Amino acid sequence: MKKKKSTKYFREYAIRWHEQDARVKPPMKECKIVEVFIQVQDETYFQHLLPTLGKPFIEVLKMGKMIEDGIKTSRIVSFVALKETTQEIQKDSKNVGGKKNKEDVAAIVVGQWARLIKPQHRFPQSQA
Repeated sequence: MKKKKSTKYFREYAIRWHEQDARVKPPMKECKIVEVFIQVQDETYFQHLLPTLGKPFIEVLKMGKMIEDGIKTSRIVSFVALKETTQEIQKDSKNVGGKKNKEDVAAIVVGQWARLIKPQHRFPQSQA
């Protein structure tokens, strides 16, 4: 089964995947199709699609679209992008100065992602 390329839209990919899967002989039950589909996803989609196990494929499709939109709007952190960014920074830090630099850079990256995923609305703390 093919993995989704980062340039393809989730819905297009999922529909084509489901069409190809329908050609498998003997045919798979829908719950097995959903299970296999979730297993071939990258870390971000896999984590967020797990709750759709046992649901119809159309529900997985809807959830995948929401995840895709969340990644595009930075409401969901893409583990793939985070991993790639961290690796790039670590490569650059090797050229500059060693282990301490890598730890500093990793802390900065994690801090930047943490700011992105903080809740948008803050409620005032009640004062005692």
